Amino acid sequence: MGKISPSMMCADFMNLGRVIEIFEKTGVDYLHIDIMDGHYVPNLTFGVDFCKALYENTSIPLDIHLMVEKPLFFAEIFSRFKGSIISFHPEVDYHPIRTIEIIKNSGCRAGIAIDPALPVSNFVHLFPQLDMVCIMTVNPGYSGQKLLPFCIDKIKETAGIVKDKRFNLEIEVDGNVSWKNLPVMMDAGADIFVAGTSSIFADGQDLEEAIKRFKRIIGGTDG
Repeated sequence: MGKISPSMMCADFMNLGRVIEIFEKTGVDYLHIDIMDGHYVPNLTFGVDFCKALYENTSIPLDIHLMVEKPLFFAEIFSRFKGSIISFHPEVDYHPIRTIEIIKNSGCRAGIAIDPALPVSNFVHLFPQLDMVCIMTVNPGYSGQKLLPFCIDKIKETAGIVKDKRFNLEIEVDGNVSWKNLPVMMDAGADIFVAGTSSIFADGQDLEEAIKRFKRIIGGTDG
């Protein structure tokens, strides 16, 4: 059964308390939080205090995605939120194994995010140390982008490697996880789905009903 990780940057900032209540009621698996530094991607989002508020006021685990140029520095800061998943982009990290160790030794789960432009093969050597691999299916930095179709093959490739080598890790997909693309991503082998503006947060939808629909699909009980 798949897992849902709603993207907090797509949520209604004026009603976050109500949004969290809906997440708890519907049983979402994670809260996806994009941390951007304005350098790795040309955007800024959340910080430590935002994560702290969520961590202290809900039992839903955090899924922290570090879109930053200094992953080691940020991993040391955000690994205080024990039980969270923390993923980073390893191509900008001089010492990715050290970063992974810091995350895991702090009581968190470690993941990497693979940019659309980079081959999965560049990072397979890290898989034995990881709990999750996130396949980016859009260019990182902004919500509302369209799927880069070749990234579906990257999900399939990653799933094949995980199966063949019997790695104990989950595959997350992040980017244009729409109602149309969701079944395709499931079939490709993804386990965790970052839900944003093309699904549960789309205009004109009831959030609670949209999450229920999403969970039926990834649970194989829709239709």
